[in-house]
Amino acid sequence: MPLVRAELLGRLKSMQTTPLPIDFAALTELMGGNHDGVCSLLEMFVSELLADLTASTIAIEANDRTTLQQIAHRLKGTSANLTALMLSATASELEQSCKEADDPQLLASHQKMIEQGTRLREAIAHWLDSASPTNESETDFSS
Repeated sequence: MPLVRAELLGRLKSMQTTPLPIDFAALTELMGGNHDGVCSLLEMFVSELLADLTASTIAIEANDRTTLQQIAHRLKGTSANLTALMLSATASELEQSCKEADDPQLLASHQKMIEQGTRLREAIAHWLDSASPTNESETDFSS
């Protein structure tokens, strides 16, 4: 039985040390504490992120480095602005790979960006689900 407890504590510790793919507190602060604004912004971002990830897969399958580089550049900037720095760094790596890497490195960079984008989408979905609006913000939202 103590082994199970130790295993659970180990998992909990690793979850606590794994950084979130986005800094929700910093983003909320950047938005002046406007929780509803953050929610709206993140919902729009997730929609655009899905479109960009799909378009990037189409571009990589077509070996269209120009389009892939443009998508990576866009994701690098938008994710950095939203404090999603891990996706921003991965997109930057893909952008650079479009310019100079061989196909295996390009594919690896793309896969890494897809994984980071998916992780970010999941984190945002969880945050949006757990962030319940207060009665005041619901009233403000309807006015």
